[in-house]
Amino acid sequence: MIVIPGPASKELGAKIASELGVEPHFAEYRVFPDGESYIRLTRAVEGETAVIVQTTAPMQDRKLMQLYMMASTAKELGARRVVCVVPYLAYSRQDKRFLDGEALSLELVIGILESLGVDDIIVVDIHNEESMRTIQSRHNLKVHNLSAIPVLAGELRDKGFEGAYSLSPDKGAVKLAEAASKILGGRYGFFEKFRDRNTGEIEMKVVDLDVEGESAIVFDDIVSSGGTMAKAVEGLKGQGAERVAAACTHALFMEGVEEKIEKAGADIIMASDTLCPPKGVTTVSVAPLVANLLRKLTTSKKRVQ
Repeated sequence: MIVIPGPASKELGAKIASELGVEPHFAEYRVFPDGESYIRLTRAVEGETAVIVQTTAPMQDRKLMQLYMMASTAKELGARRVVCVVPYLAYSRQDKRFLDGEALSLELVIGILESLGVDDIIVVDIHNEESMRTIQSRHNLKVHNLSAIPVLAGELRDKGFEGAYSLSPDKGAVKLAEAASKILGGRYGFFEKFRDRNTGEIEMKVVDLDVEGESAIVFDDIVSSGGTMAKAVEGLKGQGAERVAAACTHALFMEGVEEKIEKAGADIIMASDTLCPPKGVTTVSVAPLVANLLRKLTTSKKRVQ
């Protein structure tokens, strides 16, 4: 197995390689003055399983292009199998057509990777797993979806949040809260959230949750603008929650998000290392999760289902 950390995931790629007991072989890259990327694989991959580690945000288009170049090159140079570890898969939020004429960007990304000869994609907390399965059924490559929520919950339990009320920002993500509650041992639930499909603006209703004197954690897959998370934290604090944590898998934080969530009253902000969270965010690694699945993929005669 050859582990190739891409330009967007050098640190995570190195951690995955360490978990597997192999040396990472970093892709050589540079960006030309006009913005185009140069990529070179630094290790022969002929007859090997090439594991390319490349998250795809921020600057999603550039990171995707670099991923395509690495995957294509590995296949062209004779890799027996190409596995792309894409912890945050860009464009996955547009997984279905809400309005006539909308592009299905997730299906496009999957189709391109398949056309390049990719055999497996490993992602972490895909935005909508059900939609991902529907899309995958139309393609031959295998998509493996891991979840960082149990890892985040375990870390928060160790930091004194055992028995905390686990919450998701909407009903569609309640599985995140349910998974966390199994680790934390407390209740779980969700907020009511409404999204305007034309403007994208979100309105969330914070109902009475009976959390006075308790600890609570809001779990989400992606935090970008931080508005939903901040409102949830503020609502919990307003109802008397003693400690409130904000946790997410993908810290796609725009400028000022950390300050917004802290101002809302969060006692701790936590994220996984699928992206590079700001310095003030407590980080847990998904490297052990990914390495464990890679071992199964490379030792099993059949692909993991």
